[in-house]
Amino acid sequence: MREQYTLYLDESETHIFNPAIGGGENYHFCMAGVIAKKDDSSRLEAGIRQLKNIVWSELPNPQDIILHQMRILEAEKGRLDIKKYPEYSKFRKKEERVRFYRELKKIFVLNDITIIGSSISEANLKYFYGGSGRNKQDQYLVAMQLLLENYCHFLCTKDGIGNVIYEYRELIGNEKLRDRYYHMKLMGSMYMAKATAETRLLGLDFADKNDNIAGLQLADFVPNPFARDHAGLNQSRPNIWGTLRYFRYDGGIGQPDRFGVKYMP
Repeated sequence: MREQYTLYLDESETHIFNPAIGGGENYHFCMAGVIAKKDDSSRLEAGIRQLKNIVWSELPNPQDIILHQMRILEAEKGRLDIKKYPEYSKFRKKEERVRFYRELKKIFVLNDITIIGSSISEANLKYFYGGSGRNKQDQYLVAMQLLLENYCHFLCTKDGIGNVIYEYRELIGNEKLRDRYYHMKLMGSMYMAKATAETRLLGLDFADKNDNIAGLQLADFVPNPFARDHAGLNQSRPNIWGTLRYFRYDGGIGQPDRFGVKYMP
């Protein structure tokens, strides 16, 4: 019986000032996440529970907290809405952020987790492939294709099958992304044969972050660091950037830049 995997996906967008495009902002869009065995879900959930119990030990119900990297970054920069997210106010202190990322790193180290994704320079995509505005490109479609090709590659090497869980966006956006997913599942792509996609890929589901799904909360911390790296921006400190890079899928041949999180163009 084939092993079943789940790819928990999230997205992030960051930008830099780019004089090469007339002084405008060059946005980098990253779609990335973590792959975990379905049979290992209980261990992953236990790891997230332990993290919450350690980090928020002063609270009566730490398991009710939903992990958000953005809330930690907002607290670090003094932008957090403390009335709305009082549980994240502690991360204004560096020692609390250090403790959090120390515990988060343990989850990656102690679980069988693999990172894949893709990052797109939106300005370069438009400049090189936009055809002076006549050939509008969709960063979601491009990112999804690059990512699914490598997810299929991963599933083939494991002789497994896998589904995708994506953080809920808005209804119209969900349906557009679902259309793109099933288009590639049914048609394949340049590096993903139709038969392989049909055999290896299962469904695409959307879940709200507030559903408290462990894998989705872990995936929340993946795309932003890669988007920042692609854009040439420094990582916030402390971080788990080294851990994320280490756990990228390398295709079994030591090439994580190709098979893990691919940057394009």
